[in-house]
Amino acid sequence: MDDRDFFQSAPFPTPARPLTGLTLLVVEDSRYARDALRLMAQHSGARIRWANSLCAAERHLDIYTPSVAIIDLGLPDGDGTQLIARLHNTSPRIGIILGTSGDDAAGETVLAAGADGFLPKPVTSLASFQELILSRLPEACRPMAPRI
Repeated sequence: MDDRDFFQSAPFPTPARPLTGLTLLVVEDSRYARDALRLMAQHSGARIRWANSLCAAERHLDIYTPSVAIIDLGLPDGDGTQLIARLHNTSPRIGIILGTSGDDAAGETVLAAGADGFLPKPVTSLASFQELILSRLPEACRPMAPRI
């Protein structure tokens, strides 16, 4: 294989798809919120897996470690801050842990539980979704050119 072919097809972030190479685990019980996050992740180049409960999230986490975990606070089988705190204290730690809620006041709660950031719902801007994740990535993992 020619080196040029490898680099043209390799999963590196680009300005058009800045989250390429990342896997997101979205723990969300609302179909509408999950679909919105799925579309934003796919448009950004990320792979996505989802769970609709804490129990389902634990099953996913037994099998693989995502690059980013986005965890809703209000889940049918418990409070998402429990999972955030557990993931924050697990070694090796997931690269980025984000909490999400329709309650804007929950931002302090997720940060106190160990999350790296808060994603308010509804998520209305692709740019703010991407920026929240990109701002928490190591500099070497970010696209070098401005996002489209």
